[in-house]
Formats: sequence, structure tokens, C-alpha cells
Amino acid sequence: MALDMRALYYIALPAGGERDANRQAYTERVKANENCLNQNFTILSQKIAELEARLAAIETRG
Repeated sequence: MALDMRALYYIALPAGGERDANRQAYTERVKANENCLNQNFTILSQKIAELEARLAAIETRG
């Protein structure tokens, strides 16, 4: 049974948390981190799908 790995896992880090003077820079860093995490989850989900396809191919041969 294959799992549907098409949905991305969205990561949201808390906005704010620093002084008002640094809030814009903090928000930009949070957004950059969210983007990197989501890219990583995309890569992982694609790799899992590839491995599931290989396993299914092996199971049908054996």
C-alpha cells in the first residue's frame, strides 16, 4: 500500500519575538527558514516516492 506523498508539510515558524527595531529582519529570516524547511520536505517526499516505486518494482519481480 503506497502512501500519498504529494502533499507538502508546511512549516510555520513564529513571527515576531524580537524587538521592534529588528522585527523586519527577524520576519525575513523566519520566511527564509520556512522556505528551506519546505524545500527539504519536498525533497524528502520525492525520495520516499522513488523508494516506494523501487520497492513495488522489486515486489512484483519476486
